[in-house]
Amino acid sequence: MEVEHLDLFDLLSERHSTIRRILEEKWNEMSDISISNSEWYIMSKVNKHQPTISMIAKTVQISRQAAHKFIKKLASKGLVEVVPGSNNRDKCIQLTDLGQICVDKYIILKKEIELKISEKIDAGQLKNILKSDWGI
Repeated sequence: MEVEHLDLFDLLSERHSTIRRILEEKWNEMSDISISNSEWYIMSKVNKHQPTISMIAKTVQISRQAAHKFIKKLASKGLVEVVPGSNNRDKCIQLTDLGQICVDKYIILKKEIELKISEKIDAGQLKNILKSDWGI
C-alpha cells in the first residue's frame, strides 16, 4: 500500500494492521494452534488476571455475545477455561497451562518484532510518544 498520502490516523491503522498480520503469520509458522488477532487480544487481557466475561466484553469493546463466542473458541483449543466468579452469576476466564505457554511465547515473538523495528526507528521514543497525554 502507498503510505505517502495517508493521514496520521490511516498511517497508524496501516502500521497496526501490518504488524498484527506479521505476528499472526510468524505465530502460525511456529505453532500448530491457530490463534487470531482478536483471540490474542482477549488472551492478553486474561493473562495474569481472572476477568469476568462481561469485563472482557467491555475492555475489548465487543458484545457479551461476541465475548462468549471467542471464549468458547479459545476454550475448545484448550487455551482458556471458565471458572466460577466471586458470585454465582459471574463466570471468570483464566488461561490454562497451555494458554500461558502460548502467551509467553507470543510475548517473546512480539519482543523480537519490536527489536527488528528498533533497528529502523527509535521504538523507545515511539512508545513514549504513544504513552504520552495527547491532549485529546
